[in-house]
Amino acid sequence: MKIFKYLILLVSLSVVMTGCEKEFLDTEPASSISAEQVAETPAANEALVNGIYANLRTYGVGGTTAHTDYGHRGITAGLDNMSNDVVLNNFNWYIFFYNYTGRVQTSSRASLIWNTYYSVVADANIVINGLGTLENRTAEEDALFGQALALKSFALFNLVRIYSPSYIGNESAPGVPVPDRLTFDGKGRGTVQDVYNQIIPDLEQAVTLLEGFNRSSKQQIDQSVAQGLLAEVYLETGNWAEAASAANAARTGYGLMTGEEYVNDGFDNIGNQEWMWGADIDSESSTVYASFFSHYDSFLGGYAGALDGYKLIDANLYSMIPETDARKDVFVEAGNEFGFPPLSNTKFVDATSSFEGDYLYMRSAEMYLIEAEALVRAGQVDAGIDVLVELVSSRDSGYERPALTGQALLDEIYLQRRIELWGEGFAWFDLKRLSKPLDRTYEGSNHRDFGKFMFPAGSNEFLFQIPEDELNSNDNIGAGDQNPS
Repeated sequence: MKIFKYLILLVSLSVVMTGCEKEFLDTEPASSISAEQVAETPAANEALVNGIYANLRTYGVGGTTAHTDYGHRGITAGLDNMSNDVVLNNFNWYIFFYNYTGRVQTSSRASLIWNTYYSVVADANIVINGLGTLENRTAEEDALFGQALALKSFALFNLVRIYSPSYIGNESAPGVPVPDRLTFDGKGRGTVQDVYNQIIPDLEQAVTLLEGFNRSSKQQIDQSVAQGLLAEVYLETGNWAEAASAANAARTGYGLMTGEEYVNDGFDNIGNQEWMWGADIDSESSTVYASFFSHYDSFLGGYAGALDGYKLIDANLYSMIPETDARKDVFVEAGNEFGFPPLSNTKFVDATSSFEGDYLYMRSAEMYLIEAEALVRAGQVDAGIDVLVELVSSRDSGYERPALTGQALLDEIYLQRRIELWGEGFAWFDLKRLSKPLDRTYEGSNHRDFGKFMFPAGSNEFLFQIPEDELNSNDNIGAGDQNPS
């Protein structure tokens, strides 16, 4: 595939080291690192792994000049704009996600996503190739190997959920290419099952390899994050018992915010007790207007506040949040003191006021929700409700133990996911995973006319198309392998 044809070793190392924070990456210049060193020296492997983390929050890593091209958080922010739950206030940067035109093969948004995540796969493979053949790895090398496996799995997991249908019932549907560890040659799509056959064993191995690894920063993947990724994958594939177990293990040692803390935190600080994994943004790594807070912070002078590109909560979802729930207070009503459009969010606030708010990738609250859902689906209903109540009662002073069973209880867990994780990159993935429709046309909808439409569950609209450049450059993917338009 195209991305693997041009990401040769030295070019890759040069790219990923650009923009790394000095305290996070201190190593020799890329031009002095050879292929043999990558295979044999921890310093070279550490440079590459840390460079992958840097690329996850770097402007232009997807190969475009769009101000939505700032890495992983830019992608998940865009996907949220494809859900029911986020309303784009005006014709702004995320419009091509919001109106679904960015999913077609000629759109730079489709290639942005493809390039971002396959660059992670390519660079992770270099480390995996080098360290995977060593018979007697040190603990440091095990940790680097485990991080590379987890990063590759993380990227493939996002790719297969974006360019393929959800797992359950679609195991034989076209997947995404899974590159060989030893070559960058283009591959065919294979099946969805083929992709997960790579993801799951690699993540399980990563969990083992990261045992005892004490990371220097929450920007790195440690065992808890690998367990969290595994919990997400197990939930997607219907392995309920393992999903609950992995989520419980992942959240162990992390706290929960109070309702007041949830409202006032701003979701901009990697030091938050709930944050498990993220990006620590500073003056050197800030991408200014091409950044998450530029698009989502209603107060900051970016695309949201200054250019009227506010991100609002869906009116129907807002109406389902009880008045006793503190999480309702991160959205403003009509006539608010700030002059924001009704239902604008104040959840995401960059306290630095200089586009240096940190990026959230994973936090413990998500693990509570995975555990609760997985336990209920596994038949451990009371245990699942216990976990749900522990989370929600920390936000909602009036929350009572649900007297629900079956689908009604699962619907309650889904509602809590929508409220708790609003704007964090889960809403569109959940529409696909749970076979929900997109419905922005209901009476009283606050969705804008340029995005007010309905798609049934399982619609082809929920599939991004393979980018045109990939079709033209990869002999193993042809027009007949493309997703429907």
